[in-house]
Amino acid sequence: MKKALLLLLVLVVVMTGCKLVPDDQVYPSPVPATDIATEAANSQLPSDEPLITEPAVPTEYVTETPVDPTETATDEPTDEPTEQRTEAVTETPKATATPAPTQDPYSANLYKCRCNELAVRSTPSITGSVIGTLHYEETVQYLGAVDSNFVKVVYNNKEGYCYGWYLVPANEKLYGYLPPQYEYQTDSNGHVVYDENGLPVTLKAELIDIRLVVPNIIIYQIFGTPENFTGQVLYERPVPVLQRDTAKKLAAAAERFAQDGYTIKVYDCYRPKSVQFILFDIVKVSRYIANPYTSASNHNRAAALDISLVDSNGKELDFPTPMHTFNELSNRTSYKSWTAEQRRNVEYMTNIMVECGFKTINSEWWHFSDSNYLSFIVLDINMKDIPMYTAAQLGFNNQ
Repeated sequence: MKKALLLLLVLVVVMTGCKLVPDDQVYPSPVPATDIATEAANSQLPSDEPLITEPAVPTEYVTETPVDPTETATDEPTDEPTEQRTEAVTETPKATATPAPTQDPYSANLYKCRCNELAVRSTPSITGSVIGTLHYEETVQYLGAVDSNFVKVVYNNKEGYCYGWYLVPANEKLYGYLPPQYEYQTDSNGHVVYDENGLPVTLKAELIDIRLVVPNIIIYQIFGTPENFTGQVLYERPVPVLQRDTAKKLAAAAERFAQDGYTIKVYDCYRPKSVQFILFDIVKVSRYIANPYTSASNHNRAAALDISLVDSNGKELDFPTPMHTFNELSNRTSYKSWTAEQRRNVEYMTNIMVECGFKTINSEWWHFSDSNYLSFIVLDINMKDIPMYTAAQLGFNNQ
């Protein structure tokens, strides 16, 4: 009889797909996309697989399962060890330190929102009424995980609920990453372009924060300040991103410069095409600012950057002109008008950048484009709409 019951139980398990866990039991979900963090040899970049598959513009209606904050909690502390005592011992032994109980990492600190807007609801459901909205880097106090999607927070002195996947520790740095996008290349008439094999030419865009690729790089995005030739702040959120393939080439160049004691200083990298119109309408000279009405800049492809070099003492090298000086002295063809030191600095920087896969233009000593720039999509994505993540969420655990 026991054997018959055991056989019947095995048949039930097989027929139900071995589903022994009740349907209503909730388990924490792992952080998405961190299992691809294997680093390429001699590179800070993970493998060529997409770093993360989250929608390009985060919304609270995510289809993937957000991380359950409680999953990151450490193991419970072990019982306090006690000393063995014998009858001959009359002195009270010294008290041993009691380990502090492990705190839930979400309750230990304030947490901040990493997307533009995140609804705080009255109940842990998308049908709950919205009692407020968290904005980028706005902080709340975390009270606990409700399920694998929602967490409980204190918002404006009231308890509410929001998606936990979009909350990160307030002291964590955030980095930009845009998952891969593809489109067919078209001609001026909007027709798809085909290669010699009759296949449509496919363009790609995958943007990554260059601070992840070159941790010691100096970022001074001049269009994110009023200290540029327009006098305006043109980048609301100056996220320094490049095409992932371009960023790899930059990392190789940065390593070469570092061997000689120099650090790259970036003045501009990805530039939305809408900003290109603003710049061109002021300068109106296409050899300095590409005409967006007829073409596009490689900055709009996230495949170009404007740079200088800084020495080990933090001093910028002597170059022919200040950054973005649009006159003849900035032209590479004006090298005879430069000092000997300026010529050496430009030649040194140029040689390494070209050897690492970049090309130059004659009108600007500071400008370098990925030699493969035509394979990338022209973009007009507002920088504040580039998804932001912690380094760990993107598989970089050394930041």
